[in-house]
Amino acid sequence: MRTSVVGFALVALVGACTAPAAAQGIVTDARRIGMGGLVLQPSGLRRYNAAYRAVPARKDARGQPKITIPIPLGIIQFFHDHPDISNDPAFNPDSTGFNPVQVLNTILNLPLYYEVKKAPTPTNDVVFGIGKDSLRVNLGDAAKLVPEDEFGISGSSRPLDPGISIKGVRVSVTGWLHDAVEFQLGDKLLDFLRDSVPAQHNTRYTVLGNGIVEGGFAPSLGYAGRVWGDTARGLYVGGALHYYLGVAYYRTDGEAGDSTGDVIFGGANPVTPDARTFTQYSKPGNTMGHGVGGDVGVAWMSGPIELGVGVNDIGATITWPDTRQDSAYYHDSSYSRPVGNHVETKTKLPVSYMANVAYTVGNTTLGADVLNTGRGATVHVGGEQRLGVLALRGGIARDQRKRIEFGWGGGLRFGPLGLDVGFWTHTNSLSNQRGITMATSLSIY
Repeated sequence: MRTSVVGFALVALVGACTAPAAAQGIVTDARRIGMGGLVLQPSGLRRYNAAYRAVPARKDARGQPKITIPIPLGIIQFFHDHPDISNDPAFNPDSTGFNPVQVLNTILNLPLYYEVKKAPTPTNDVVFGIGKDSLRVNLGDAAKLVPEDEFGISGSSRPLDPGISIKGVRVSVTGWLHDAVEFQLGDKLLDFLRDSVPAQHNTRYTVLGNGIVEGGFAPSLGYAGRVWGDTARGLYVGGALHYYLGVAYYRTDGEAGDSTGDVIFGGANPVTPDARTFTQYSKPGNTMGHGVGGDVGVAWMSGPIELGVGVNDIGATITWPDTRQDSAYYHDSSYSRPVGNHVETKTKLPVSYMANVAYTVGNTTLGADVLNTGRGATVHVGGEQRLGVLALRGGIARDQRKRIEFGWGGGLRFGPLGLDVGFWTHTNSLSNQRGITMATSLSIY
């Protein structure tokens, strides 16, 4: 049971910190990092608010680059610390020095930027109490990271959106992608891992899980324009209607567990592992999925004040007419059987929304936004003060777990080029202490 328990523990720890990772995302703009993740540029706001396609760029808005190029100092740092990663004991599962916590921290904090202060890596201080007919595990400080509620990661993105606009009317083809993975530890397993309750006889320790990935493209027809006022003060609205075409999708729902016997360490197999899954999928080349959904947005510009609210993927239910369904089961041996073929199934894209406010006077910009992509809201508040060629920035953020993070930084601009540095605290690691990341990027104005 020991191997299975450690495996469950690692799954639990991964889930405990993937939520903030998903919330914060990978930001490649050091200017945005320096303002606590705040989105100010229209190009970023258009993703969640269709009205911003019609909002003109502010003539007095400074520091909004056309292109941002990240400078990945963290990659240099990582390979300096791990010059031969294939033979690095910490990353080699066959080594006695293998540290899965460090591996997970590396995955959750991709080494794109320089780690000024690394979050401390908990040591493998798992304590096993093993008797003739007893087993108890103590995860030490890591036990408090085992999540009691459902946990997971998810995302809804539009990697491509080419199109043409004529007098506010826009015809485009939007690429879309949705993925989600969720887990829930059973009560008995929670007691065993989090509260160090001894293993019980004839008891099943379980994990429930489900995952989905789907993607395709959507021919879209939209409109964005000013419906009242002028460039100094005006109300802008926008919307788009999407006809979603699904290229492929895969979904699985399952349960896995270990069952103890009459004696914890009796017989050749102290525990009996088992698992069952129900899988549904439509492969590329099958009849495409289809559905209809839309976006709406509104933005208000009045002198130095800017307000916006946008909602995306409203009513986006995808019907897959050519789905295969399979079930699988494992208990001593495994087997699978088809349940149905050419079956119609449905999936639903999560509705996302964003609300933002900004205030710009002279060389001072302040702003805030609230973003929800289906797994809880994140909040960003930040600002920028320009002093000639120098810019000073700061901000705070609250992630999906309601943890507070801080950002600060600055930049230098010389004509069309700028160099920005941003610092960002994070707790998306297997530690309750914050780490600090330094981001650097080159801006072209």
